[in-house]
Amino acid sequence: MSKPARFKVRRADESDAAAIIELRRALFTETSFMLWEPGEFQESVEEEAKRISRLNAHDNCLMLLAEEDGHPIGTLTAYGGEPRRTRHRVTLAVGVARAHWGKGVATAMLEFTLRWSRETQLRRVELTVHTTNQRAIAAYKRCGFQVEGVRRSSLLVDGKYVDEYMMAVINDV
Repeated sequence: MSKPARFKVRRADESDAAAIIELRRALFTETSFMLWEPGEFQESVEEEAKRISRLNAHDNCLMLLAEEDGHPIGTLTAYGGEPRRTRHRVTLAVGVARAHWGKGVATAMLEFTLRWSRETQLRRVELTVHTTNQRAIAAYKRCGFQVEGVRRSSLLVDGKYVDEYMMAVINDV
């Protein structure tokens, strides 16, 4: 019998800004699968708090924090479109601390987000992922995401061009 998850997933608020910045900086150091390179991310706690506030003010945006024993271990941000023609979709950014890979953290955040997207009547939930990130691709597929295409040479990582899959879930709304 597997042990129950010791982490919780919740909406982030402005008071989480410092913890989220600390987690992001760790993520950028731990893996090359994230968008930012180590040292490149320079956002202040005040700027992050304002960003969280802006996201929370929109009904088609969401920011989640996964915590274990009060420590941040994962984050997910859903950015909703602003023009009317794109308000029905959100683009996700997901990150989990390496020590917690394979423990269901990303899946829990994705399930929370997909439930929220259906309740909010959002039609499309999309993301991109390195084509070599098999662990993340498997998690996304388990949650219902399908590969829609490949963005060739879309990122330059450690001096090499990297392809990304474009993946999405389409909700019945």
